[in-house]
Amino acid sequence: MQKVKKRYIIIIIILVCIILFIINSIKYDFLQEDLLFFQFLNSSNESRNISKIDNEVIEEKIEKEETNINVKTIYFHVQYQNRKLKTVNLTDTVDNKTLVYEKIAPGTSGRFDILLNSNQNMNYKIVFESENEKPTNLQFYTLEDNKKYTTLEELGENLTGTILKNEQKNIPVYWEWIYEANQEQNKQDTLEAKRIREYHFLIYVQGY
Repeated sequence: MQKVKKRYIIIIIILVCIILFIINSIKYDFLQEDLLFFQFLNSSNESRNISKIDNEVIEEKIEKEETNINVKTIYFHVQYQNRKLKTVNLTDTVDNKTLVYEKIAPGTSGRFDILLNSNQNMNYKIVFESENEKPTNLQFYTLEDNKKYTTLEELGENLTGTILKNEQKNIPVYWEWIYEANQEQNKQDTLEAKRIREYHFLIYVQGY
């Protein structure tokens, strides 16, 4: 009888050991799967973070490129018998990528926009008046006209048109200081770059 009991006890112990072993094996498998899952999740998050960082770098680069474009907008409400003068410093319109020591210089370029509106239909004429000496090789142009003008006054003679009631019309004016055209002009550019740091002009719009 005692022998039978001992056998049962041994069998029970063996069964318990087997069950414990199986349970531990199952837990280990789950643990391994969990570890793999968390590793995958972590790598995914790292990928997202890297992607996010890359996007931020790209966005920052775009923002920096955009800040290089320095466009000044001059607003005019066109009316009959209206002659409102506005002063512009060309240095405020320089493309920052070409800016040299905070001044206009050979090789610099830029743009300013003239924005018109009116509460009635009328014709207009844009007029420029230089306030100081202009570099000789400084040129002006618009995209609507393939011709380049050596003075703003000459350009203004062609900046005429019609504006409709409640219309907004934007006229971009581009400029560039041409250099390295020839040896004679290079000498002139060098001399003028030393004494002309800024170019100021008046602008107004006549309605008629």
